[in-house]
Amino acid sequence: MRITKSIISIILTLSIVMGTAAFFTLGVSAADNSLGDVNSDAAINSFDALMVVRYCTGVEELSAAEIKAADVDGNGKVNSTDALYILHFSVGKISSFPAGSPVDSGRVEIIGGFWYDPATGKVTNPDGSGLLGFSYDAREGVFYASSNAWQRTFGYTYVYDIAAPVIICWFDTTRIFFEYDNKEWMIQLWKGQYGWVLIGAEIGLYYRDFGDNTLIDENGINYFKCADDDLLIKMSMTLYRNNQTLFSRGQQYSWWLTGFVPGALDGWGVTPEAVQQLTLDSKLTFTDAEMMEAFIEGLENVDRVEHNATFSSRPYKFEKGINYQVNRAQNSVTFTWQ
Repeated sequence: MRITKSIISIILTLSIVMGTAAFFTLGVSAADNSLGDVNSDAAINSFDALMVVRYCTGVEELSAAEIKAADVDGNGKVNSTDALYILHFSVGKISSFPAGSPVDSGRVEIIGGFWYDPATGKVTNPDGSGLLGFSYDAREGVFYASSNAWQRTFGYTYVYDIAAPVIICWFDTTRIFFEYDNKEWMIQLWKGQYGWVLIGAEIGLYYRDFGDNTLIDENGINYFKCADDDLLIKMSMTLYRNNQTLFSRGQQYSWWLTGFVPGALDGWGVTPEAVQQLTLDSKLTFTDAEMMEAFIEGLENVDRVEHNATFSSRPYKFEKGINYQVNRAQNSVTFTWQ
């Protein structure tokens, strides 16, 4: 059910939003982030407030553009008051900030509560739920899961991948398991064909509390919850096809970083060889060194890539210095997955 709705969502977004967004793409140029939109995803919600809180506590660094967007009370400082204003705006308690309205930053309402933001080139709605869970980036020409997509409430189980070929979702996937902070974690990677018209990739962040045996489905397969706001990590991705860049998504806090562009793999990705045309580069920045080290251990335990259309797998290893690098000063890991 979740997969069917996801594909329908993407296709509807493609048909409804793309035409309008393409018109605005011509006018996209460098600009400051819109007021309140600290992470420049064209939505103003708890993700932006979280960045401000992390900045105030010294956990997060913000760029000059992000600081300008975060100073919603206009006093020249970024503090917890700004985070509170952003939260109040996200739930509708206020319609503008002391420093002005997000519309003052150049946003244009296009249809049905959706806005085009020339600063970011993105089309979405203010709360970040998107159109049936998806939004559009006019700069990159890429569709992506919105920050507060409805899919977040459903969690994840392997059955989704097993059922996906029925609705023309043919992809490679790899799961990275590790333990941290009394939780079982899974970061899952996907890349391949999504429906007849889209090529894309996904990185999902999921967890289970230790000893939570209630989250097991009828086949005995573990069920994972999508990461909560206070558990998010920073992710980025770039997807290539035969060494040609399809799109990039910049570093941002996320539980599900995705990207989908129009196109078709050979045979729509039915064979593993067709999906191997795609290469995913990603950088993950973790909460602390302990979480990063736990992830690295899980990364090195990966031994295969699964292809869901043929129910087959092939050997695959992540090797330090070859297809992954560690930056301990940033608590980050950069890897290549093909």
